[in-house]
Amino acid sequence: MTFSGSSRSRMLPNERLTPRRNLEIIDVMAELGGPQRDDVSAMTIGERLKISPKSVASAAGFLTQAGIFQPGRGSWALTETGFAFAQLRSTDSARARLLLRDHWQGQWFHVSAQQHLSTGALEEAELARRLQASTPGPAERGLYLTEWMAYALLVDRDDQGRLTLPSAQEPPTVSTPRKPEPLGVLDPLMSATATQISALPDDQFIALMGAYQTVFAALAPQIPQQTKG
Repeated sequence: MTFSGSSRSRMLPNERLTPRRNLEIIDVMAELGGPQRDDVSAMTIGERLKISPKSVASAAGFLTQAGIFQPGRGSWALTETGFAFAQLRSTDSARARLLLRDHWQGQWFHVSAQQHLSTGALEEAELARRLQASTPGPAERGLYLTEWMAYALLVDRDDQGRLTLPSAQEPPTVSTPRKPEPLGVLDPLMSATATQISALPDDQFIALMGAYQTVFAALAPQIPQQTKG
């Protein structure tokens, strides 16, 4: 989904609440609003999470522009995507993050991060500074934005806090084809049950999906090229 906006209309996460606390707000809204996605007031959310209604309201700007909230009168409701995301978070966090990644493809901060990271890795603070350029506010706003992007798998973050584009967005490398190994000698995760796969940490889940794709592509029948007669 593509979102647009000038630099003046671009909303960043507010410094009052961390992305983790924002996720708790989304969870509470899904619980209280239900499948019908009723409006929930800032006061009600604040009472549940023991935070001020003003802090709840401060989170709404970014989450509304990002397609997770839809505003009401002094209250908010989850969008269809926002509710689906909250439901997935309660059962399968890895797939919830993938849903958010797909939903935020083309968001202004995704496009901007792709441009800034196209030449290589950046320190998280540096990317945050660039994303926040021309937008007033404390530095935490830019840092919370990069944290959201890492959570949504729009960027990869290494142990040193450097951010890069996910490998799937990098130019493919040419390698010599290898004959696929028999399934019986592959990593034990390849034969895991659906329940075991869903319980994997996010990084292992994503790596496993890549392994499946590689194996299936290698096992696909080759289509012979036709020769001109």
